[in-house]
Amino acid sequence: MNPFDLDKELRETGRKLAAELPDMIRQRQDEVYASLSDLPMQTRTGRTHSSKKIRGYAGAAAAAAFIGVMSSAYVSPIMAESLKSIPVIGSIFKLADDLGLQTAEERGLVAEPNVGATHEGVTLRIPEVVYDGTRLSLAVKREGEGLIGGISDYEVVQEGDSTNHIYPRGAITEVEMFIDGTSIYDYNGGKRPGLIGNPTSDPNVVLYQLTGYSHLGEGAPMLPDQFLLTAKITLEGIEEPYIIDVPVRKSSNQIVVKSGETREWGGLKLTLEQLKFTPITTDLIIHAEQIGNPEDGNHKDLLYEVRDDRGRILGLVTGMGIYKDDSQREQRTELIFERFEETTSSITLKPFLPVFQDPSANGGLYAVDGNGDIVKKYLKDLEITIPVDRASLEKLYDSHQ
Repeated sequence: MNPFDLDKELRETGRKLAAELPDMIRQRQDEVYASLSDLPMQTRTGRTHSSKKIRGYAGAAAAAAFIGVMSSAYVSPIMAESLKSIPVIGSIFKLADDLGLQTAEERGLVAEPNVGATHEGVTLRIPEVVYDGTRLSLAVKREGEGLIGGISDYEVVQEGDSTNHIYPRGAITEVEMFIDGTSIYDYNGGKRPGLIGNPTSDPNVVLYQLTGYSHLGEGAPMLPDQFLLTAKITLEGIEEPYIIDVPVRKSSNQIVVKSGETREWGGLKLTLEQLKFTPITTDLIIHAEQIGNPEDGNHKDLLYEVRDDRGRILGLVTGMGIYKDDSQREQRTELIFERFEETTSSITLKPFLPVFQDPSANGGLYAVDGNGDIVKKYLKDLEITIPVDRASLEKLYDSHQ
C-alpha cells in the first residue's frame, strides 16, 4: 500500500461532504456536553479516572503562512497480512501493528464508550478509544447480516484515464470527523489534524487515527485535552450515514524534551528541535534546511529512522511535513513513532536517503531488499543522538492519569 494514498483519499472524500454540521449532530451535542465534564472514564482494567473540567480551546491564526504541504500522512507499510497470527484477545487494539496501542490496555489507557448506531440491520460501533494528547485512536466495528467482504475492502477499476473504486455492500465509502462540532476539514482555519485508517486482521474492524500535529506553530491543529468527537461514516448499500458521538479525554501524561542539536552534510542542515514521549507515542519535530546546491544533498528525499540505545528501530506511525515558503528550501517535519519497547538512555535519529529502482529517474519506485524493506543510504554526518532520562521515561510508561 502506498503510504501517502489513504489520507489523500480521505481528504478528497471530506471535500465532497457538506461544510455545515448536520442538524442531527447538533441536536445531540447539548446532551453530551451536559454530562461530559462529570463523566468517568472506565477502562477494561477496571480503573476509573475522574474527569477534569472541559478546557477552553481556541486556535489563534498562524503568524506566517506555511505553504506546500509535503505529505499529510505516512502509514506503516505492514498491514493486515502480517497481523493474522495475532490472537484476538482482550482489547481490539491488540489487532494493531503498533506497540503503543497493543500495550495501551495493560497500561489502563483504553476507554470503552461502546457507542454506535444501527441502520437497515447493520450496526457500527466504536467500542474502544485511546487518546494521549497527540493522537486519538478509535476502533470501528461492524456487525450485521448480508455483508460482502471486509469493512475496508474496495476494488480499484481503471477505465481509460479514470480510476473508480468499487465497494462491496457494508464497506466504508466516506468518513468525516468533527471536533466539538467542527469538521476536521474546516478545523482551525484549515490547519487540520491528520486522519488515517488501517485495516486489521478482523475483516469487520478498522482502526482510525486522528493526529493533532504541533509543529506548525501558533494556530496549529493541536487537539484539546477533552472534546466531543463525532464520527460520520457511510457504508456502501446503506442509505443513511452513521453518526456516532464519542466523549474523548486525554488519558496519559507526557514528557517534552527540547533539543536544538544540529548537523550538516553537503548542502543540508538538520536540526532535531523537540521530542515528546507518552506511554504510547514518540513524537519528533525536525527542521531541514537547504543551505547549498540540491546536487550536494536534497532534503526533499530525506527519510528518518529512530532507534533506542540498543539499536532497535521504532515503528513509524504517521507524520506531516511542510515547507516554510515557495522556495521549498526549509521544511519542518513532525513524525509520530511507536513507544519504545523498553525504556532507553538515549534516542538516535538516523536520516537516510532511499535508493530508487532506477537511480537515473527523478523519483520513482524505491528499491527493496529480499525482506521487502526499503534499501537505505544512511547519512552518518546527519545522525543525532541525545540522552534520555531513563527513570523519568520508565515512570511515564507505568503511569496513567
